[in-house]
Amino acid sequence: MIRSLEGMRGIAALIVALYHLGIGAQHVAVIRNGYLFVDLFFVLSGFIMCAAYGRRLTGGEDLRVFLIRRIGRLFPLLVFSTLAFILAANAVVFAKRLLLERGYGAMLHNPDGLQWVIPTASEILATVTLTHSMGVFDDLILNTPSWSISVEFWAYVLFALLCLGLTGRNRLMMFGAVSVVAAVITVWASVTVHQCLVQRGCLSLTYDFGFPRAVFSFFLGALAFYASRHVRGMHGMLQAASLVLLAVVFLVVDHAPGIAFILPLVFALLILSVCSDEGPMSSLLRPRFFQLLGLWSYSIYLMHMPLLLFFENLSRRFDGLFGGIAVMASFVAVLLAVSAWTYRYVEDPMRAWFNRMAVRREVPAGSTNL
Repeated sequence: MIRSLEGMRGIAALIVALYHLGIGAQHVAVIRNGYLFVDLFFVLSGFIMCAAYGRRLTGGEDLRVFLIRRIGRLFPLLVFSTLAFILAANAVVFAKRLLLERGYGAMLHNPDGLQWVIPTASEILATVTLTHSMGVFDDLILNTPSWSISVEFWAYVLFALLCLGLTGRNRLMMFGAVSVVAAVITVWASVTVHQCLVQRGCLSLTYDFGFPRAVFSFFLGALAFYASRHVRGMHGMLQAASLVLLAVVFLVVDHAPGIAFILPLVFALLILSVCSDEGPMSSLLRPRFFQLLGLWSYSIYLMHMPLLLFFENLSRRFDGLFGGIAVMASFVAVLLAVSAWTYRYVEDPMRAWFNRMAVRREVPAGSTNL
């Protein structure tokens, strides 16, 4: 495990959660544009998958093991968090109906949304097949952040197939070509379909063109892994350069939305700069708190939306500085507690079970985070 990358992943997950909470967004550009940190997850996944499996995917049996491991990593918590979202959404509807019936509707910031959340057969089928954000629907469904889990899984499949079919320089060239093609589709869809240069939100592709967005960043991460062999001794300089570029993007993205398109490249450079666990930034990411954030990052990412259903009414009521800070601190504290629980009792044991099933033997503990 590369501790710098683990800490970075945890921070990104928390930023995405705060982006959806919305408190502080008007003052803090990183929170206001926090959706962009999903691309950091994609780049990280490409780097880690290439490091872990680039030399191990050589035949059909390797593909079987790889896919079972990936399903074990993604699927159990996806199902659990989706069920949690449905239960939470209906609990909110029940509470609203009860308050309205008893004449306390004025307590609600938004008294609408009184329809029960009942998944359709197509939503259930798409969720369990991890296809719910592959252009199947006209909008996000159920636990909305899970769109990225859908497209990331199919990026895994594409990666595995390319590894099986290609080696050496041919594989490297194909990774680059796939990333470029996906980048072109991503830019085209953002600019022409979603009009992002006018309406902002460039790179914010989810249910419709989320897959090329994921592929663009994922294979940049894979290329960054190959590049990591050639940057020894340059980590301090790369860290400084990536931080400057990151700051520039978030300083100007509100006024020049198109600059968001370079962010996956900046994230790839950032990952490249810390992947040896050396340099000042790596030292900042190694403390235990950030390592726990990284350990719980998948749970943070998928469990924050069910919790947000309960916190959103509070977040809209407290406009003042201290009230907003109190709501934000409470949200983060509850989210971390819930994420620690789901990691311990859902995510980690189910992943270990799938890993054992994949190889028909106990896997080493150090490999379960891959």
